[in-house]
Amino acid sequence: MLPYTRYWIAMMVRGGLAVLAATAGLFVSGLAKTILLLPLAIVISILCLAAYGILDSAIVIASSFMIPAGRPGSVALRLQGAIGVVLGVLMFSGVYDKVALSWFLYLAAMQAATVAVAELVAARGTAAQHGTRWCFGSAAIAAVSAVALLAVRNLDHRRMAYVIYAYLCLFGLNLLAVSAEMLFGRDGLRQEGGV
Repeated sequence: MLPYTRYWIAMMVRGGLAVLAATAGLFVSGLAKTILLLPLAIVISILCLAAYGILDSAIVIASSFMIPAGRPGSVALRLQGAIGVVLGVLMFSGVYDKVALSWFLYLAAMQAATVAVAELVAARGTAAQHGTRWCFGSAAIAAVSAVALLAVRNLDHRRMAYVIYAYLCLFGLNLLAVSAEMLFGRDGLRQEGGV
């Protein structure tokens, strides 16, 4: 198996999980159309996003051990995973203490910022290995999203939810596309002898 094969498979799973969380979140946000179901929709959304954050962080920690020795990124990914688990737990605890989506946005922005930093560091190694700059895409999406999540804190709940789900969807689609390109594209592992 080639050096980054397991890593890109983990990133593909991670991207699929992000798209799934975004899709589920959009479905749940439909509950917010009625005033009676609005509090329930907010709680379910935060619980889903907290669960996504913890699962994603577990995948990130596991993927940090899949990076070949001597390549940048493994320590940054471990730190991102650990921070993500802590933030996920804080998101779960926030549901029980006070349900305020604006408070949740600060945690989501912090998570996006740590993703941006870790992805940037990891992309240095993967971009060098594969000779492409597309590896930096997820870092850019996460960095822009961290700022956007803070900028929308004064919007209504529905628009805030759409920004969060747009971030997850874009991030997930980017991870899926880059992973697929690295695994199966013209210069991918398929051409080098298979996955």
